[in-house]
Amino acid sequence: MSLDQGIARLEYSSFDAYNESDILISTIRRYHDRHGNYPERVLADKIYRNRKNLNYCKQRGIRLSGPALGRPKKNEVRDKTIDEQDNADRVEVERGFSQLKGCFGADLITTKRKDTTLSSIALSVLALNLSKLTADALRQILSNVFKSRQIKNWTLYFSFFTKFTIIQ
Repeated sequence: MSLDQGIARLEYSSFDAYNESDILISTIRRYHDRHGNYPERVLADKIYRNRKNLNYCKQRGIRLSGPALGRPKKNEVRDKTIDEQDNADRVEVERGFSQLKGCFGADLITTKRKDTTLSSIALSVLALNLSKLTADALRQILSNVFKSRQIKNWTLYFSFFTKFTIIQ
């Protein structure tokens, strides 16, 4: 699963046990086909940081986040603020998996066939995206309503775990 501007996308699904690090390049190529440019950074788990993926990203000016391979170099200075921000942003994907399981029923899938299981997962991702789009639209509507009434600093809590803060 990948996230692009908060929208989840199923990139690859399989029932085979395999090393999934080889799908990163094809995922970046699909991103390029959709948007016409390469992303400036890829926030991925450590398994994706192999030489092949690092070289591919380096040739295209993409920063592949995560810890460096092997031992730290003697005189290497890493920007800790960038590393911390990348790590915090990478948690967004893990949060998406958590929401899929906790809020949208992905942990309750008990289907036996591959096609029905994949359909159930796809429907969970669809529900996650619809929830995000609905929350964004509601946030925009409420923001406009409260701004027109000159109400300041309201915080509203809704049952689907989204906090709305409207400040004029």
